[in-house]
Amino acid sequence: MSTRRVLRLALFAALALIVAFVLVDVLGLRASDTSVVSPKGYVAISHGSHTHYVPNGWDGSTSISAFPTSPPPEGMTVAADGRIVPVE
Repeated sequence: MSTRRVLRLALFAALALIVAFVLVDVLGLRASDTSVVSPKGYVAISHGSHTHYVPNGWDGSTSISAFPTSPPPEGMTVAADGRIVPVE
């Protein structure tokens, strides 16, 4: 194989790896602070000029205004109704 072909193949493999990582993160297939499922039990959602902290799996049935605009302290998480509760 020519050097140019090997370079193209390596570039394609790197791009495929990046796309796969992004898809897994966006679809919430792993727990991370940037994905839909956070190990902290809540995720940050930007809402105009501020951020609300909602529980993992929030379905939008509760108004986003009911959720806190500052992250819960260590050992606490956000409940489905917007209360800050201890991590179970």
